Amino acid sequence: MAQWLVTQGEHQFRVGGMSDLVKLARAGDLRAGDMIQPPGTTDWLYVAEVPELKSIVELLEEAPKRSGVPIMALAAAAGVLALVLLGGGGVALYLASQVPEGASPLIGEGGLQYSQMIVTDESASLVAEPSRTAASVVDLTHEQPLELLAKRGSYYHARTANGKEGWVSMDAVIPIYQLGSPEVRQELDPLYNPDRYVQVANASWTQPVEQKGSDALVTVFNFMIQNESGYAMSDLVLQAVIKDAKGHEVETILLRLEGEVPPHGMTMVGTLAAEVPKGRKKAKAEEVVPPKVLTEWTFMKMSETDPDLQLRYSAGAEVVMTTPEFTNALVSIYELRALPNDKVAKDATLAPK
Repeated sequence: MAQWLVTQGEHQFRVGGMSDLVKLARAGDLRAGDMIQPPGTTDWLYVAEVPELKSIVELLEEAPKRSGVPIMALAAAAGVLALVLLGGGGVALYLASQVPEGASPLIGEGGLQYSQMIVTDESASLVAEPSRTAASVVDLTHEQPLELLAKRGSYYHARTANGKEGWVSMDAVIPIYQLGSPEVRQELDPLYNPDRYVQVANASWTQPVEQKGSDALVTVFNFMIQNESGYAMSDLVLQAVIKDAKGHEVETILLRLEGEVPPHGMTMVGTLAAEVPKGRKKAKAEEVVPPKVLTEWTFMKMSETDPDLQLRYSAGAEVVMTTPEFTNALVSIYELRALPNDKVAKDATLAPK
């Protein structure tokens, strides 16, 4: 695939194609003054000179400088909206002149908030899974607002105003916070790109052994989760890619964690063993609370009110596997959600109306 070369100050990198450049521009990671070199040439252009990118970067950079009323959605009664059609990506947004400082809701009844996103693709839909081949849940309309629920790869888990949930490609929407000031974009970026701020570190594991009372193979993963953002992270799903001695992938495991990772902090993970009703040595299957893999940070808060939980807790994530032996495992973030802090929750709530 032909690649474009991008220069930002002293930093230079390659981009796969125009669609990737558009993604960078919409995310605010490509500015009008950056230099790009088309594939197969030695000429350099400013981003603002490329028609497919010009309107996107100019809108994002000029919005904070203008004066007047900020973005509003479908509030025709206000009589102050202007419909701006952007070239190159076919993006249509309701826009007046200035996006205000801070993370407060945009004015007007039904006005959009920074915590929302607008559908920019005229043929987009919410789908059942974050995949191009997934079945459609509901068709979306151009400029329809959506609420953010989580992120997985290049898809957002989103909710419509009438409660329909599904996944939508990042290419099909534009988050409203991207039209804010640099301070706003920096403050709210973790809500939409939490995977940029959370990492798995110091991962280790044990070889699988048979679980008592069954033929299931169980291994224990130990790792630390680091959160560099100012938002607590929740709804984490980790992916462990298991490899043999020759480096071949033999199994992929998805591990769902309960609890949270603290803002600007880190936590280990552990397993809370199955609970048998008090006074009973055995219990019916439906009476047993299954084991939970959760963050140690959350477990410590739980044990403050229930010290007996310590008796059922063990370090590391116990995972059932099919591979009897392996030599390597790559553990990474698969899906997660950033939780708005008190300020953002008050000023730009993610909760459905």
